[in-house]
Amino acid sequence: MPCAWTTAARQPPPEKGEDPVTILVTGFGPFLQKFPRNTSWEIASTLPAVLPATSDHPTPIHIHVHHEAVRVAYNPVINLIPKLLPPQNPMYPKPDIILHIGLAAGRTFYTLEKGSHCRGYGSIPDVDGEKFPDSLAEEKFPRSMFPPVLHTSFDTDDVLRRWKTNLGYPNPDAEADTEPDVRLSADAGNFLCGFIYWNSLAHYFALKEDERPVAFLHVPDLSGSLESLEQGRKVAVGLIRALVESRRKLGVVDGLQRVRKGEDLENVRPGTDVNFVET
Repeated sequence: MPCAWTTAARQPPPEKGEDPVTILVTGFGPFLQKFPRNTSWEIASTLPAVLPATSDHPTPIHIHVHHEAVRVAYNPVINLIPKLLPPQNPMYPKPDIILHIGLAAGRTFYTLEKGSHCRGYGSIPDVDGEKFPDSLAEEKFPRSMFPPVLHTSFDTDDVLRRWKTNLGYPNPDAEADTEPDVRLSADAGNFLCGFIYWNSLAHYFALKEDERPVAFLHVPDLSGSLESLEQGRKVAVGLIRALVESRRKLGVVDGLQRVRKGEDLENVRPGTDVNFVET
């Protein structure tokens, strides 16, 4: 029997999708007797390893969580950050985005922190009873080389809109009484949350001043409820997708004028940490 020849047109090759993005996440360990379970680690340690691409989120995301909770202490953070971040970290592929998660026990809402301060960590002792006075900060981050405040290179307004959209806000540009409550914050505080954020921002600043692909998420204390923790994970995933999409659309290289190096540090101070005061 003769072969039947098909007249169907040859199909084009499939379109190449977006390259995967790798995000490195950290959370903190316990501190104070009141918080033996730190919500930041409870969330970070249970994030999915992969967020597949979807029609709304075309970039596949690989989430790499640091293998242990970060100790709530200054010296461990000073020693960790250079090893955790490129170029010393041998992780392959290298992380495209760094996300630190920390506890804000004095808040009932979630915040994406815009930046952090170099000084002001000499007031509150860490879990080892140590402080990080401004004299040590000057040795590690001399004012001749580092500005007193560094901000993330993400467009935080854009990230916030995308974050709200991912969480189902009806109008992400409007102030609305919508749960979960997510906001921007200008000040990561004067304890370990602000400190780890500053160290990571400064690490990238020393490599390339205008490219700092670092973000910090403050989460409320959710340790008393599995349902609340599940919401916290969804909030974190929504933020991760927002960061990746904002990076894809706008990048993480800023052209904004930064605070001048050597500016009077006494006039640029962090606020009291939200784990020690009600806000």
